[in-house]
Amino acid sequence: MESFYRRLDEGRYESLPTTAGPWSPHAQHAGPPSALVARTMEAHEPRELMRLADLRLDILGPIPVAPLDVEVRTVRQGRSMELLDATLSASGTPVVLARGWRIVRTPDDFPRLRGHRPDEIDPVPDQEGHVLGLLMPGAHEDGYLGCVEWRALEGGPGTGGTAVAWGRQRVPLVAGEEPSPWQRALVLADSGGGITMTVDPRRHTYVNCNLHVVLDRDPEGEWIRMSSQALASPGHGGTVHTALADVHGDLGTGLQTMLAQDVRS
Repeated sequence: MESFYRRLDEGRYESLPTTAGPWSPHAQHAGPPSALVARTMEAHEPRELMRLADLRLDILGPIPVAPLDVEVRTVRQGRSMELLDATLSASGTPVVLARGWRIVRTPDDFPRLRGHRPDEIDPVPDQEGHVLGLLMPGAHEDGYLGCVEWRALEGGPGTGGTAVAWGRQRVPLVAGEEPSPWQRALVLADSGGGITMTVDPRRHTYVNCNLHVVLDRDPEGEWIRMSSQALASPGHGGTVHTALADVHGDLGTGLQTMLAQDVRS
């Protein structure tokens, strides 16, 4: 397993079989494409002391395991805040639209604010736990599922829609490159709906159409902790809320809007 992508040209990448999600060997898990968008935004006209802080991605449909083109532009440039947008396309058709905020880094002497979020985080368990795919009959496990290591703490598929798990990617995002902290977080953040899965996919659809991640600090190290809660209201809709952390403590939040339907609909 070499990587998720191989760079072909400026803004163009070959999608490798490792990007394939659990549903099909021909459609990508949204984690690697999300991280590819973050990589492009981070590299776009970077400015000293500014960092990516907020990224929202709208997933327009299945993302094929095929060459992808990424374009990014500055929508609003300011001294302390910049708004970027990006388009991820396959064969000329947009598959992901994204917007991200870059902001000036908080001064080192700024007061530390944590609200009700915990400072202490459970350590990464020693044992390896395979979380994704447990309730996915016939899941494709030779792509993304084989490239991310999960270690479960509690909950998970079939336990009521909540889960706490540590995860890390086993392969680089782009061949020959070390993933940035934001890229590592994005490879995993889209799995909130997967690690909490409590409905039988043979009877119900529960998939996300977007991903919104906000990080108040950059992750450190390989491991990302996800504490996810899946919600669904009959007659209305569904969401997944994820608290993100690393071995040093809380990082930020992920949010997904879920399409919750009977598969016969």
